[in-house]
Amino acid sequence: MSRKSNAQSLRILHIGRIDEAHQALWDQLQREGIEVIFARTQRQGLLMATESQPQVVVISTVDAHCSGVRLCRALGRRLPNTRRLLVVERGMTTNAPCEQRLVRPFTDRKLREVLFGLLAEAAPHVLRVGSLQLDLVTRTLNGPNGRRHLTPKESDLMAAFMKHPNQVVSRKDLMDLIWDTAYLGDTRTLDVHVRWLRQKLEPDPGRPTTLVTRRGVGYVLIVPELATVADEVEEGLPDDPDEVPD
Repeated sequence: MSRKSNAQSLRILHIGRIDEAHQALWDQLQREGIEVIFARTQRQGLLMATESQPQVVVISTVDAHCSGVRLCRALGRRLPNTRRLLVVERGMTTNAPCEQRLVRPFTDRKLREVLFGLLAEAAPHVLRVGSLQLDLVTRTLNGPNGRRHLTPKESDLMAAFMKHPNQVVSRKDLMDLIWDTAYLGDTRTLDVHVRWLRQKLEPDPGRPTTLVTRRGVGYVLIVPELATVADEVEEGLPDDPDEVPD
């Protein structure tokens, strides 16, 4: 996990066939510091969305022979704060739930305008993972213990964990990110802040089940809701082919 990956970066996930007419725009957005990631199939896209937590997901149904209904619904359940942009062919009818639709053909200017509008709506200062919600501006955490106010360092720690749910975040990365040091000779301050965070997060801080220690490595934020994403993938997304045709 790098410092860059923990920054409050803007992230767009594109699912489906990439329209070469707009490749230059995707390249330009990445040069501007907006992370753009691509998934070829809907199944792969659902998994990548859960892992990467994008602010905007672009679902292209072009040449995919699917309506995108199941995928849009799944994204709405898993990532309620993520905005969905559905790209469809002219004359195509679909009742897929989404925040915006674009009908081909459209210009780079129009696509950019819609994307930036959705990014603004997504409120990147608010992180939502499972039943947890963290406002990075007010530093308030909503979770099993209700609404709790965090200190600046606690908020930074919680954000680091929420951006990597169900993944081990190493002590080294945390020291580098939060305290801007690679020195691991004394990590007691990290231990203390994790303990304080557990007091606000865990029903029983002495027996943590949400923010768990991986001895000798670091910590992992357990989010059971995201761990069940495989079950949803196994539902088949029957309107999604194994590969989106070229």
